[in-house]
Amino acid sequence: MVNQREGKLSLAELCAKYEKVLKHCSLLEGIRPEEYEAALAFFHARPVALDKHEILQRLDEPFRYAGIVLFGSIEGSFLNENDAKISVSRFEPGRLYGEAFGCVLPPHSPIQLEALRDSLVLLLDLTALHQEAASLSGVQYHLAINIIHGLARRNVYQHQKMRILSQKKLRDRIAIFLGGMPHTEDGGAVVKLTTTAMAEFLGVSRSALSREIGALQDEGLLRIDGEKFYFRQEI
Repeated sequence: MVNQREGKLSLAELCAKYEKVLKHCSLLEGIRPEEYEAALAFFHARPVALDKHEILQRLDEPFRYAGIVLFGSIEGSFLNENDAKISVSRFEPGRLYGEAFGCVLPPHSPIQLEALRDSLVLLLDLTALHQEAASLSGVQYHLAINIIHGLARRNVYQHQKMRILSQKKLRDRIAIFLGGMPHTEDGGAVVKLTTTAMAEFLGVSRSALSREIGALQDEGLLRIDGEKFYFRQEI
């Protein structure tokens, strides 16, 4: 269980304790650690401690806050037409989530957020950006630019997912998915998702994905070494 005292720490204490985590947050890219407190205070940041499986944001309830995961893991999911839960994102320490929804504040959230394990999240009120750009300080303007860059990256991600789901053949989906993953110098695509999470991303069942991966390996088109997937372009 999360030490509830974590949720009562001051912003200054949180910035000091989780400085290394915050350094990896896209929202704070290019901002000096000594400016973290002021930057986060601009968004009225406040910590929330969550127990495993506790719901942070429910489907169809108003979406009010974006957030940064300081500790633990948060899963974003929705329900399909058969009321089955589909996991779409997993946010680990240092990840910013909900920046698009946090800017527009939809009255009915299309996504549910659940703690996969004991977690600590820093909630952010992004409506602070709804003011004239000329009135923003240097750090605040930098934060706005980082938000824009983050939304652009998310748009690229969604475009890739639409491209994947438009493929009729599962092996074509796999090829595009692996092509979009970070690659090592020796050409391996680094995949840190579980088979279940990868199957959900590709829009297929876990068993169907396992069968297709097995077939690709049997055909000599795919080799897996831990988290690294080596595939041939003609898949």
